[in-house]
Amino acid sequence: MEFIMEHIIAIISIACTLLGLLITAVTFIGKFVKSVKDKKRALEAIKLCDAVVAFIKEAEGFTHYSGNEKKEFVMTKANRFALGQKIAFDQELVSNKVEELLCLSKEVNSREKDVNYTCVDNKQYLQQKIILGVK
Repeated sequence: MEFIMEHIIAIISIACTLLGLLITAVTFIGKFVKSVKDKKRALEAIKLCDAVVAFIKEAEGFTHYSGNEKKEFVMTKANRFALGQKIAFDQELVSNKVEELLCLSKEVNSREKDVNYTCVDNKQYLQQKIILGVK
């Protein structure tokens, strides 16, 4: 008991230091685990987006299908791919990505004399003008 009383300040100092180290270690481990999970989700998203691009290219070969049917084909293939790879599938997110890629494709491939597409937020077409009289 005498020993504790004589060194109480040192004991409290060591205890506070150990508590600080413990809190720092728990915080670091928590953030590390979160970043590993975020990295995994990001890699899965990249994998899914790469697959979606391939599915869009495949759907472009279907000349007798409407745009909505092609999009539905791409969405179905993406969902099956995600299930096969055990990737979480967010229907709205993938749909927006498909729209974004289609919008970009139409902007890149459009000819001014045919159609002028204006994309807003890379998701939807706000304006479609057919330009007449341009040769």
